[in-house]
Amino acid sequence: MAIPIRNKISVGIDVGSDTLRAVALRHHGMKCEIIAAVESGRTLNHPHPTQLDVQRLIQAMERQGVCIHSAVVGAPSERLMSSMIELPPRSSGAPIDSLAKAEIAKSISGNFESFIWDLPESPRQKATEYFAIAYGHEDAGELLAPFESEGIKVSAIEPELTALARVTGSNNRVVLDIGGRGARLYAYEGRNVLFARCTPRADISSDPTAIVRGFIGTIDYLVNRFPGLEDATVVVLGQPHLFEGVKQELLKEFDADITDKLVADLTPSGLLQNYSFDSRWASAIGLATRDAAKEVA
Repeated sequence: MAIPIRNKISVGIDVGSDTLRAVALRHHGMKCEIIAAVESGRTLNHPHPTQLDVQRLIQAMERQGVCIHSAVVGAPSERLMSSMIELPPRSSGAPIDSLAKAEIAKSISGNFESFIWDLPESPRQKATEYFAIAYGHEDAGELLAPFESEGIKVSAIEPELTALARVTGSNNRVVLDIGGRGARLYAYEGRNVLFARCTPRADISSDPTAIVRGFIGTIDYLVNRFPGLEDATVVVLGQPHLFEGVKQELLKEFDADITDKLVADLTPSGLLQNYSFDSRWASAIGLATRDAAKEVA
C-alpha cells in the first residue's frame, strides 16, 4: 500500500457551472488536514473557467496562506463522454482497448483520452459489456489554459466519477449528486465504475419528489443489471438542504441505507475548524486525495 509523503500538500479544484471550489490538504500518513478551502464565482456563460476566474481563486487561497503550485482539476461532467459498450469478452483474445477506442471515436470528435472498466457478467445479459469514458483534447486544452497562464501546473484532469469514488466508500453504492451543474447518478462496485448518467441543470427540479422520480427507472435498471447493487448504499451529495426530502422519497421506493456522509478521514485546521465540510465539497476533496499511481486521468 502506497503511503502519502508526510506533510505533502495537494490541491483539488472542482469546476462548477457558477463556482470554482478548491481544497488544499496536508497529508499526515493516511489522514488529511484541510488547510484551506475556497469557493469563488465563475464568469457566466463560459464553458470553461476564464483567467480572471482562476486569478480570483488564487487570491482567495493566498489569503488563507496557500500558494497553488499544482492541482488536480475536475473534468466538467457535461463535457465528458460516457457510455456502456458491447464488445467481445477479453477471453476471446480480441484487442478490447483498441475496439473500445474505435467505438468511442464514433461519439466524440478529434483526439481524446479514454478509459474503460470491465463490467461484471450478469445472467440477464447476452453480450459482454464495458463502461467507457472519454475527454477530448480540445476541451482539455481549453480547461488547462487559464490555470497554466497563472503558473499552476495541472497534474491531472480527473473525472468527477472517479474522484467521488474515493470519498463515498468502498462498498457497492449508488451516488446521486444534485449539484449546480445538474444531477449525476453514478454506480460503483468497490472502486470500479459501473454506470454514469448526467441530467442537465435546466432539467433539474428543486422538488425532492421530482428529483427522485427522474431517477427511479435508472436505479431499477441498475439493480436488475448488477445484482450486487441490490443491497447498495445510496449516497446523496450536492445540496445538503435537499437531503432529508430526497432521502424520504427514496425510502418510499427502495429499502436502502441512505447517507450524505463522506468517508475521507479529514481534520479541518486553523480558522476552518468550525466549518462543516458538507457534501457540496465532495468532488473537490476527492480530487485533492488523488493518488497518481492508482487513478484515472
